[in-house]
Amino acid sequence: MKKLVNFRTWNQRQITLFSLGLFLLCPAGGRSDEASPKTDDRINKGRSVEFPQKATEKPVFKTEIAKSVGDDEAKFTGRITWNEDYAVRIYSPVGGRVAKIVADMGQKVSPGDDLALVHSSDYGQALSDYLKGIAALTQTQKTYEREKDLLAHGAAATKDVESAQADFDNARAEKERAEAALQRYGKPTGDFSDLYHVTSPIPGYVVDKKINPGQEVRPDIILANTTDVVTPLFTIADPSRLWVLLDVPETDLNELKTGQEIELRTPAYPGRIFPGKVVTVGASLDPQTRVARARATVENPDGALKAEMYVSVNVKLAADGRSCAEVPATAVFYLDGNYYVFVTQAAHPNKYTRREVEVIREESAGATVVVQGINVGEQVVSEGALEMNELLDNQASDETKTPGTAASNQ
Repeated sequence: MKKLVNFRTWNQRQITLFSLGLFLLCPAGGRSDEASPKTDDRINKGRSVEFPQKATEKPVFKTEIAKSVGDDEAKFTGRITWNEDYAVRIYSPVGGRVAKIVADMGQKVSPGDDLALVHSSDYGQALSDYLKGIAALTQTQKTYEREKDLLAHGAAATKDVESAQADFDNARAEKERAEAALQRYGKPTGDFSDLYHVTSPIPGYVVDKKINPGQEVRPDIILANTTDVVTPLFTIADPSRLWVLLDVPETDLNELKTGQEIELRTPAYPGRIFPGKVVTVGASLDPQTRVARARATVENPDGALKAEMYVSVNVKLAADGRSCAEVPATAVFYLDGNYYVFVTQAAHPNKYTRREVEVIREESAGATVVVQGINVGEQVVSEGALEMNELLDNQASDETKTPGTAASNQ
C-alpha cells in the first residue's frame, strides 16, 4: 500500500477516494452537476498525465512558477563576544591590598607587562621562604665541599662528610619546595618585597578593568576561573579578532555547517558588511528555547564592532552545484519514501509530469520549500497534486488490468 502525503499535511492521512470524486466532479466555476471526466479524456505516458484539448471535461489544477531562492542565504541573530583564543581574564592568585594600578583601559600591553601591584603577605612569605632556601643551600653546599676536601687529606671523619651531605640534600629539597610554592604566584620580580606584580600573560589591549586603589583582593573566591563567580580584575583581548555567537533554531540546524561564509550587519553601521566564517555548530540544544549555539569568527581591524553588540547574520549556504528552486509546500507530496511534484510546461499546458525532487529546507515559516530537481521558472501544480497523482495511479491500474488501453487512447 503506497504512502501518499502532502508535504504541508505530513501527519494528515485523511485523503479518500470520496474527496477525489468531489474534486473531479467540480469543474471550473464550481459546477458539481456535470459528468466527471472520462478515463478516455486523459492520456497516461509513463509518469505524465495529459488532458487532450478537446476533452469533454478537464479538472482545473492551480499552478505556480518555481521561484529563485535569492542569494541562497539563511538569516540568524547573533551576539558579538571576545575571541577566547585571543583573550584572557586576569585574577589575583594572592590575597592583599591593591597598592598601585599600572595599566588603564585601552592600553596596549605585552606579555609580562605590569597591570597592578598588590601588597600581599602570602606572596611575601613565599618569597622569604625561597630566599632562605637559597641561602641554606649555599651554606650547606660549602660545608659539604669542605668536609669532602678534609676527608681526602685525612683530616675529617667519614661520618662528618655523610652528615654534611645529608644537610646539603635537605637544604636542596627545601629550596626546591620553596621555589615550587613561589612559582604558583609567578616568576619573582627581583624587588624582594611583598609587592606582588599582576602581569599580562598575552599581548593585547586592556578592554575591561574592575580594580581600584586600596581594594582588597582575595584568591579564595576564584572557582575554576569562572567569571560567573567573581569579576576579573582585568580583561586582556585582541579587539581585531572577535567571535559571533549565533542562535540557531532546531529546524534550521541542517542549513548550518562549519566553514560557511557569513555576512554580519549591525544598525550601528548601516550599509556596512563584515565578513566572517562559521567555525563550530553546537552539539546540543537549550532545553527551554530549543535553539543551538553556533560560533563564527569575524575580523574587526578598525575596532568598529564592540563586544556584546547584537547583530544580524546572513549565512551563505553551500550550493553544491545543484539546481534549486522555491515552490509552495502544497506542491510537494510524499510517496513511498520520496518527494514528488507535478510539472507542466508552456509548450504542453495540458500535460503534467510527475518528477522526483529532494527537499532542501523550508522557507517562509513552512509556506514554501526549497527543492532540488526543479528549475527556476518551471510551472508546478500548487493545488491538486495529490488528486493528480491518484489519476496517474488509477490509469496505471487500468492499464495493468486491460493491456492495450493506453495504446488505444493514444
